[in-house]
Amino acid sequence: MKQDELWAKREHEIAWDQFRLPDAVPASALDTAALPALRLSQDGAQAAVSGKDFTVSFDKRAGTLSSLKFKGTELIESPPRPDFWRAPTDNDRGRDMAKSQGIWRQAHAGGEVSSFRAEAKASSVVVEISSHLPKVEAEWNTTYTIHKTGDIVVDLKFIPGKTGLPKLPRLGMQMVRPAGFDRIAWLGPGPQETYCDRKDARIGLYSGSVSEQFFNDYVEPGESGNKVDVRWLALANTKGVGMLAVGLPLLSVNALHHTTDDLQLAEHPFELPKRDIVVVNLDFRQQGAGGDDSWGAWPHEQYLIPCQAQRYSFRLRPFSVSRMTDQAMARTAEHLARQALP
Repeated sequence: MKQDELWAKREHEIAWDQFRLPDAVPASALDTAALPALRLSQDGAQAAVSGKDFTVSFDKRAGTLSSLKFKGTELIESPPRPDFWRAPTDNDRGRDMAKSQGIWRQAHAGGEVSSFRAEAKASSVVVEISSHLPKVEAEWNTTYTIHKTGDIVVDLKFIPGKTGLPKLPRLGMQMVRPAGFDRIAWLGPGPQETYCDRKDARIGLYSGSVSEQFFNDYVEPGESGNKVDVRWLALANTKGVGMLAVGLPLLSVNALHHTTDDLQLAEHPFELPKRDIVVVNLDFRQQGAGGDDSWGAWPHEQYLIPCQAQRYSFRLRPFSVSRMTDQAMARTAEHLARQALP
C-alpha cells in the first residue's frame, strides 16, 4: 500500500507470491587432488574413517554412526537412528493418535544389526548397515559414503514386512547434537514452522537460535518448529564449528532443545526440562498437521505416509567459520551446499 488507510498503515503487505526460476548457478567443482587419501581402520567392534580434519566412527554392534569429530570437536551426542513418531499435537490428541498410530512410537527400539560392511573405494569409503526392526517387522538399510572432503552421503531405505500397518506419523532419522550448537540457518520456507499441509511461507535464507524454533504459546506442548522442503540446514556453535545437512533434493527438518518424549509428557510449556543439547530430525517426510476439526479428523490422504517401501538421501558436511556470525555461517553453508561431489 502506498498510503495509510483506515484499516492498515502505509506499506502494509496485502499479498505475496513466489514462483520457481531455473537454477542458473552451476554447482562448483571440488578439487580434491591435494586432499590426503582416506584411512579405514576396523576391528570386531568399530570401524573408523579418517581424512583431513575429520574422523567418522561406526559402532558395528549397534549399527550406528557413533562419532563425527571435526578439528577436534565432537559433532554427535547421540547417533542418528530411525524415527517414526512425533509428539502429538492437539489435532493428534483429538483423534487419539496414540491408539491409532501408537505402534510407531517405539518402532526404532530393539533394532538388530543384520549386516555391517565397510569397504575402501578409489576415492571414498562405503559403509553399508542393514538392521531389522522387530517391533514392526521392517528392515532399515543405511549406506554411508564418506568422501575426502568430509562429505558423508547418507542413503536410507525403509522396507516394511507388513504393509497393512497404520500410517506413519514420521519417516526419517533423529540424532542429538552436543550442547552449544544453538545457531541455526536454513534455506527453505520460513521463518515460521511449516508442514506438508501448512506451507504458506516464503522460501528464503533464514537464521537464528534453536531456542526460537519452539513455539511456546501452545497450551499443551507437542510437535513444533518443523520445516518442509528444506534445501539445507546448518547448525553451529559460537566458535564457528558446525554441521551442514543437504537434502538430495529436499528434506523435512526440525531442531529443538527438547526430546520427543519431553514434548509428549509435559502438560504445559513451563514444565519442559531445560536442555542444552539439540535434537535434530532429518526426515523424508512428516504427516500433515490436519485441522479440519480437532476431535477426530485425520490429515487429508495426500498428507499421510503409507506403510510402504521408501527411500531418501541427504548429505552431511562438517564445516568451520573463522569469524562466527549467523550471516557468515549461512554464507558458508550455502557455498558448501552448492559444491558438487567428486
